[in-house]
Amino acid sequence: MQASTWSTADVPCPDYRLARTGYTSLSISLTLHRKRHVKCDETRPSCLNCMKWRGYCDAYAEDDAGPSKASGKLIHTKKAPLIVTEPVVNTICFTNDQQRAYFNEWSALSVTYLSGGLVQTRLWTATMPQLTLQEPTLRYAAMAIGALRHAYNEEGHSMASALTINNKHYMNAITYYCEALRLQSKARPTREGLRTAMLSSLLFICFETQRANMPVALKHITHGFSMLNELAACTEKAPDLVSIAPAPPSLVQEILDCYKPLELQSRSFMGSYQKFFFPPSQRQQQGGIPGGPPEAGRGTGSPSPAGETQAPADTASSQSASPAAVSSPASQPGTPWQSQTAPSQSDKTQQTTPHTGLPSPASQGSPQSQESGPSPPRPQRPPGILPFTKHSPYFRPKQSSIHSLEELPRVFSSADEAQGYWGLLQRQMVQYIPILSVTTSQLNLPQVQDEAELDMKLSSVRQNPRISRFVAESRYWLQRWIEAYDPLYHAAARNKERDLQAYLQAANLRIEYLILYIYTAIPRFSGLITAKGLTPQYREINTLAEMLLKARPNCGFAMDSGWTWPLFVSAFGCRDPSVRADAIRILGEYPIRNALRDSRVFRAIALKNQLAEEESASCGDDEQLQWLRLRRREVVFEDFGTNIVFRSAKREQETGRWVVVEEAANFTLQADGTLDWHVQPISSSTSILSGVC
Repeated sequence: MQASTWSTADVPCPDYRLARTGYTSLSISLTLHRKRHVKCDETRPSCLNCMKWRGYCDAYAEDDAGPSKASGKLIHTKKAPLIVTEPVVNTICFTNDQQRAYFNEWSALSVTYLSGGLVQTRLWTATMPQLTLQEPTLRYAAMAIGALRHAYNEEGHSMASALTINNKHYMNAITYYCEALRLQSKARPTREGLRTAMLSSLLFICFETQRANMPVALKHITHGFSMLNELAACTEKAPDLVSIAPAPPSLVQEILDCYKPLELQSRSFMGSYQKFFFPPSQRQQQGGIPGGPPEAGRGTGSPSPAGETQAPADTASSQSASPAAVSSPASQPGTPWQSQTAPSQSDKTQQTTPHTGLPSPASQGSPQSQESGPSPPRPQRPPGILPFTKHSPYFRPKQSSIHSLEELPRVFSSADEAQGYWGLLQRQMVQYIPILSVTTSQLNLPQVQDEAELDMKLSSVRQNPRISRFVAESRYWLQRWIEAYDPLYHAAARNKERDLQAYLQAANLRIEYLILYIYTAIPRFSGLITAKGLTPQYREINTLAEMLLKARPNCGFAMDSGWTWPLFVSAFGCRDPSVRADAIRILGEYPIRNALRDSRVFRAIALKNQLAEEESASCGDDEQLQWLRLRRREVVFEDFGTNIVFRSAKREQETGRWVVVEEAANFTLQADGTLDWHVQPISSSTSILSGVC
């Protein structure tokens, strides 16, 4: 009896071909069980009926009578493999092969480079590549980054020629980026949507920093801070985030690890935030903005026009934040050195106001309500991440027995133990950074003309009881820590041939120690002997940083901290010209952008500093007097990272007097790697270097 023929409507499976194959195989099995046979069309070498219904033919058994006589018995020992056609991915996630190529470019960037090379962050190597393929918003953002990389590669990594309307890859990148923003702006406030908002914020930061759009990148960063602070403060929106992943604390930790370098880097631009929220008239009423961050100033210069910075940032950020974050009360953020306090009643009143504009008030401390009384609003903290504690259900700190510096051992037993005590030491020291920043701001050094007055003001800083306590305590614990760490570090150095990765991580931690050692020496407020005594530390920073840069994979971009800042401190502050020149060389030979920090820009600032060093030395004055003039140097990032200010002492040709001159430049590099500086009136913005140089 011939097997029945089934129509398409009888097959419930959406994949018709595979359904017909499976169903017909079942039919044949039932037929054989009932002593029935499949109708054979006797076509050689394969039965066309089999090929039609199953996709393969088992062929016929050959008997002794000859090849012309066939048997209806199927030979299962000669069964051909079933070839299942893989679904075309483009038809599922991508509309064409180019979109798939962009996504592959993004995946390679994320897995290999974005973590930075030393420690592969799971968020970039595993979580992001998987989720960007599943979520449309994340997928479009990922394709935008991939298209941007294609644009750079096509133009030989030249930003000037890559970011033009004539580059099709760049235009595709803008198209996909806008689509991702559109999808995020229309997202419903669901649990999955909040997870997407947190991750898309990182992708938007990655996109904007690669094309050096600092204002919008900072806007996305503040919205990321806002969402993380909802978790840390456990606001009424926080329970919705409990299902953002199968293991929410793990994902939150991954996201937090990626935002920590961004928080550190964003402090260099906090002067712009202070200007935006506290214009000169408001600062005069309040008597200044005390308690700012290390790299934030009380600048009184005019903020950039709203049409130049606020409009594009608002457009992007209003779509990067989750819908729930826009319509819900603001969180109570802070900075790493500020302990969390309960909000006052006036704060709660202010929190009911939706936040819009640049930058995000949700990532600022909430000011007092204007309706609560005539008193002026209290100063706001700049954007930052609230500390997560064990009381937050969305964050699970690693179990550790390290709780107090008083328990610091004589010798560390492992790298994890050294890292644990290093974290405690950093948290203790960072509480003094606002004091140093405020003290520097109150000196108002740019307005000082007399060199005797300048020397008196600079020397007075170390006599400040709080500053002297900071120096004494920091030096004591740094010495205790390095004595316990040195045996572990030297053992890793001896074993680097067998375990290079362990040595690289040990060297990276040593650079952090060296930078903190220089910070606590506050060379700007110290004499020439102290400044010269730091030369070995600067030289070691150069050596270790170059070794790490050589060892890491480099495509020109990463989302980690990198070593641009330590090298810049060496190129700017060291008193040995050869060490400064070596740091500048390293910055030039290993160009990379680590999110907000571009090594090429910092190299250009270091080159400008070299001119100031040479001019100061050309007069032939005493070294002590030269060092006094060099301590006037200051660097400020203005207008949300679009302009740089450099202050230094210059000699007037007519009078021979040394006066402070302020020069400004935008972030656009010239062909020779320098910046186009022009003189402008002196502002009162505070240097990002504080007491370092």
